[in-house]
Amino acid sequence: MSFQDLDFKSDRTYPSRSGNLSSMPSSFRFNLTIKLLMAAAVVTLLGFSVSNWQPSAKSPDSTPNLDRLHYSLPLPPPDTALQDEIAEVVEQIEPSQWESVIIKSGDTLASIFARKGISSTTTHKVATLNEQTRKLRYIQPGDEIKLLLDDQRKLRQMKYIEDITRTLLIQRNEEQAFTSQIINYQLDAFPVYREGVIDSSLFEAAANADIPEDVIMDLVAIFGWDIDFSLDIRSGDRFGIVYEELFKDDVKIRNGRILSAKFINDGKTYRATYYKDPSGDSDYYAPDGRSMRKAFLRSPVKFSRISSRFSNKRWHPVLSKWRSHKGVDYAASRGTPVRASGDGKIIFAGTKGGYGRLVVIRHGGRYTTAYGHLHRYAKGARTGKKVKQGQIIGYVGSSGLATGPHLHYEFRVNGVHRNPLTVKLPEAQPVNTAYLDHFKDQTQAYLSMLSLMDRTLADNSQ
Repeated sequence: MSFQDLDFKSDRTYPSRSGNLSSMPSSFRFNLTIKLLMAAAVVTLLGFSVSNWQPSAKSPDSTPNLDRLHYSLPLPPPDTALQDEIAEVVEQIEPSQWESVIIKSGDTLASIFARKGISSTTTHKVATLNEQTRKLRYIQPGDEIKLLLDDQRKLRQMKYIEDITRTLLIQRNEEQAFTSQIINYQLDAFPVYREGVIDSSLFEAAANADIPEDVIMDLVAIFGWDIDFSLDIRSGDRFGIVYEELFKDDVKIRNGRILSAKFINDGKTYRATYYKDPSGDSDYYAPDGRSMRKAFLRSPVKFSRISSRFSNKRWHPVLSKWRSHKGVDYAASRGTPVRASGDGKIIFAGTKGGYGRLVVIRHGGRYTTAYGHLHRYAKGARTGKKVKQGQIIGYVGSSGLATGPHLHYEFRVNGVHRNPLTVKLPEAQPVNTAYLDHFKDQTQAYLSMLSLMDRTLADNSQ
């Protein structure tokens, strides 16, 4: 396996990447002369890359330096790297007479082509070429189109830049027919470490630690099967996150995935790491290979408070009498999304007595879950419909016997009501035993980065 040494820092200073090739479109038709030039340039680039490559001198097992950590992380697959190098050569030798058009309000592909002197026949051929080009019917103000025309103002190539990582390329081939393809730009990923201590709330702690909101939401999703973030969070809880920041030409584009994370909740430690197996499947796992996912979410509503717990005897606020409460009520504002707690099939979606608008889902042969007092159903949430874990099935309301907006949630095992807050949830599949050695090899560096948190805790305890 090829490796590239990456600088891993606990602050926002990044290593120089001036030697990296930018990710540009790579699939163009060229005549024989152009192809020979490309081949020669690629060989030169590859020779330079190999001659300057040095393996990391530092083992992930060594004690981390708080100022600067050096790790070896896998490169993208070889074909991706080769595409990038070819793309660099292509960009240098292809014609530079591109005409750029920034789409304005009211613009259409036809109006843009007409202004540029391109025939209506060409417009029709491009717009109806295939599914990829049909999206040109929905171009948006602010998007960019680049056109390459010949001396007769005939279209040779066109680039529709959807965003900084995707471009639709259309080109006329030697047979004068148009072809299209989607070019995906590769971003440079650099790992960043952050840690925080909870005083009053998770989001406040994340903000104090300079952790973006989308990253902290991913953290909640990873540990959400073991920790109820609306109920279980305690002052003094700690967390550490290693996540990617994605760059293009030394400019940060967005945050990437979490690579590893650690959460200490009420004295109990949870660890997770990202892993993609050789078959292409990916998920988050504990260091021993157990899946972080469970077959069911612990809570179907994000960041709400419990207004009524599971009980065999509870005073009903509407009926004004004692009766059992075989579920958990989550108080949330009207319209808050309600998610299916597990994969399954909707066996009931309708109005039922005190439940009001109700959805019931069967999960395999043993489990069913129920979601009551809904304001409305999600689009497509109807009897007989299959749903995935986390899929929105409805929205919090106060239909039926309810004094205010909340979700009534029930969990049943073999038809028997169980407390959703305490029932032991079945786990998802662990890492395939055939991939365990690969798993340990691929995740060792990510998990070792979390040793920063262990070192901080040790220093604070002294």
